[in-house]
Amino acid sequence: MEILAGLLGLLAGLGGGAGYLADQSARQLLLDQLDRAEVLEVRIQSQPNYRLLNGEADRLLIAGRGLYRAPFPRVDVLELETDALAINPSSFQGDPLRLERPLQAAVRIVVREDDLNAALNSPEVLSQFQNIEADLPFGGRQEEPSRFDLRQPRIELLDPNRIQLSAILVERSGEVEQSIDVAFNAGIRVEGGQSLRLQDPEFVVASVRVPDEISEAFLGGLNEVFNLKELEDLGILLRVLNLEVGSGQLEVIGFVRVETLDHLTGSRRAALP
Repeated sequence: MEILAGLLGLLAGLGGGAGYLADQSARQLLLDQLDRAEVLEVRIQSQPNYRLLNGEADRLLIAGRGLYRAPFPRVDVLELETDALAINPSSFQGDPLRLERPLQAAVRIVVREDDLNAALNSPEVLSQFQNIEADLPFGGRQEEPSRFDLRQPRIELLDPNRIQLSAILVERSGEVEQSIDVAFNAGIRVEGGQSLRLQDPEFVVASVRVPDEISEAFLGGLNEVFNLKELEDLGILLRVLNLEVGSGQLEVIGFVRVETLDHLTGSRRAALP
């Protein structure tokens, strides 16, 4: 989701000219925020074109495939369309980049199952799966809860709006490790437009319900992959309006509002044409 933060840096491209030149300038600014982009198209629409020199445009359209910025999931499809936008034209003479009014946009994102799994197994997310304290019902009587690591986490996207989560659950006791394969099905929904929640998890090993500590660890990893809280720290409000899980992919339709670009300037200023 941090890719959305990079999108906003291309607003400075509005001062680079009109029509095709502005489109290409904005596209390059966006490419500078990404590690990889297979397809990326940017259009700045403004009638008449000279309004771009005043930092005004009717809308900004972005369409991309295969967009990636580590450590977040590769985005298979990205479509973004803004409302009318305006930035202070003094930004083109070296002043801080400043919005004349809040920026609002509709966004559609599609992420594939394989790309989600690659992100779940990144070092940044795997840290969410370490040192979990839980009392497993099939582990026998113990005086204190055991501590576990979840290794090789994997998500399978099922239809409709259900997921299967699996991993190797490794109990750590001194230098001795014992492991068991765990998997469970659950519904998935968005709470408050930002946080993912699992619904009715169904443990699939020996018909034993998965402990809440294990499902919460999975949930923490998934929320780390989406990391909407980090966008808030950058002054970006993202609300998920619809989440659809189908066969092998996840689709998010959302609304973005940006009040200020104060946290998005800095290195991006160096990319101004």
